[in-house]
Amino acid sequence: MDFRSLTVKDCFANEKCKAVIEQYAPQIMKYPIKLFNKKSCGEIFDLVVSKKIVPEDVAKTIEAKINELL
Repeated sequence: MDFRSLTVKDCFANEKCKAVIEQYAPQIMKYPIKLFNKKSCGEIFDLVVSKKIVPEDVAKTIEAKINELL
């Protein structure tokens, strides 16, 4: 399993993955994550990059770090 196919619920259930997101993009944590539990991280990260909530380079860094953990 890789980051893009991982569900948001599973990602935030893993403390190491959650810590990476908190470190690089703490602004994501202020949104109600429970609303996105059934979506994949790839879908959500494409959305937050397109809405300019998270810069694309930061999103790619997070994806790479989480893929290392998985």
